[in-house]
Amino acid sequence: MDVRNTKDLIRPESYNWKVLLVADPGIGKSTWAATAPDVGVAACEPGEGSGTLSIVKASVDFVEPRTFADFRSICYDTFGPFQKKRSIALDSLSYMVKSFIKEHVLTAFPAKNPREAMRRQAGIPSGFDFGEIAELTRNLLNALLGQKKHIIVTALAKYEKDDNGLIVRIKPDLPGALGDAAAAMFDSVLYLKVRKLLRDPRDPKSSYMQRYFITQADSVHLAKDRNNSGRPFLNAEEIFDRDSGQGSFPDLLNKILAGHAAAQQNAIPHVSNGVPQAATLISL
Repeated sequence: MDVRNTKDLIRPESYNWKVLLVADPGIGKSTWAATAPDVGVAACEPGEGSGTLSIVKASVDFVEPRTFADFRSICYDTFGPFQKKRSIALDSLSYMVKSFIKEHVLTAFPAKNPREAMRRQAGIPSGFDFGEIAELTRNLLNALLGQKKHIIVTALAKYEKDDNGLIVRIKPDLPGALGDAAAAMFDSVLYLKVRKLLRDPRDPKSSYMQRYFITQADSVHLAKDRNNSGRPFLNAEEIFDRDSGQGSFPDLLNKILAGHAAAQQNAIPHVSNGVPQAATLISL
């Protein structure tokens, strides 16, 4: 085992941000993931290009995993064309789990009884299958997050309601207990939302849709961000505007790096000729 210093983790040239991005369909998960530097996208959503039509303008490299072996090669960094990528995005894990990860468990793991065998032939998990799907997904995520790259994993949102039909919790739509446990595996869990606003409060025709992130946990969202120094570096809500770049991956990453740099400068200033110097951010 190599001994490392925690300060090495936040050097701009080597910092790797691991993000779980949760949102409803059509909100902009793929759009945001495509703003990451030198990103390779593993796309697995319904539609032409497996959901990549929304990011045609970004001109990013993508693949469409069709089998468990394809997906595993991405997670274990054995897929040659992506090995030198600065960022990897899985879009979306919710669909991957419900397709070839589920199919792999149903075909590779023996059925425990005839009834379970019949359900598997119909493509329906039962009993311990859900736990095995969750554990297999967890192992693949562990391998993926171990790569020295930026990692973006997108997932659909799952809504839990009380007896009155009121939403009491929103979490990633992942199998078994992984929906709760996945948050602990990532540096940041962000929720991408959309709301209708008026540019001019007096003009109802001036309405527009604003995308924004929830970056911190509240009474409903299972969000978090490890990047802090006793106070968060990101605002509780961060606006995402694709056209201006506000809230893009590089924009939020630079906020995080600036926060770490300022925290280190206040703790142990970098001194040059007796004058404290701020750390320098790099362009992505």
